[in-house]
This record gives sequence, C-alpha cells and structure tokens, in this order.
Amino acid sequence: MIGCIYGSPCQLSSKILPKTLVFIQEMNNTTNKIEGIGLIYNSIKCDKYYRVYDTGNYNRYIYASDFRISRSVLMQYNPDLVKALEHILFKEKTHMKRGSGITTVPEKLLKHKLFNGINARNDLVNVFKQHFQKGIISMQEENS
Repeated sequence: MIGCIYGSPCQLSSKILPKTLVFIQEMNNTTNKIEGIGLIYNSIKCDKYYRVYDTGNYNRYIYASDFRISRSVLMQYNPDLVKALEHILFKEKTHMKRGSGITTVPEKLLKHKLFNGINARNDLVNVFKQHFQKGIISMQEENS
C-alpha cells in the first residue's frame, strides 16, 4: 500500500543524506493551505515507472511511502502547528510558493515568531507516532 507518492523534476538536496526521513508538505498554492503531510525516506523509487503527473518531467524522480496524514487529521492533533506552517509556506516575502519540485524549508523560517513554543520537527514526529500507533493498535485488535 502506498499512502503518498511524490514526483519531482529534481532529486532532493544533496544536503539530505540518503535513507533519511523527510516530511513532505503538500501545498495547495491556490487555496494557500496544506493538504497533508507525507513522511518519506530520501530514496528514489526505481522498481517501475510511476506516472504521477501528465508532464513527464515531474515524474523523473519518484518518492513514495505508506505514511501520510491529511489536513483534517493534522488539525485534530495540532492546529497551531498547521497555522504556523501555512504562514511560513504561503505568506510574507519569504513564502515557499515559487519553488519547483521538493524544496527544503530554511531553518530561519522554522524560527518564525508564530512557532513560539512549537518545534515543528518534534511535533510532526509526535503526530505521526500517535496517528500510526493508533492504526497499528487497532489492526492488532482486529486480528486478535
């Protein structure tokens, strides 16, 4: 099962080590909202051809994972985190809407005043752990 799949015209930054876990924020630039967040390994899928986009160039490098959380689930866990992420991704002169493919959010943006008391990385890790732990527990209960 694939929970998320992302196509990109270029590889992830060489600053991100291979096999490192990476959070992908699914940005809807029309509505200025995060649609979801995927958790992938920095590892290109080469097992077959994946057609994610009609434009072939965006299918050049494919990243996939079983782990994705929708906006509605994120809002249940941590609405302040979603609000802060949407602000840095879509607002002000430093917004991330211009990027092509998968780009890294600069550390400087993660220190914005809206993140007062919020550690984006740790909070996202905790949301994923809580969400997928619940899924694992419920699957175990169903199989008992």
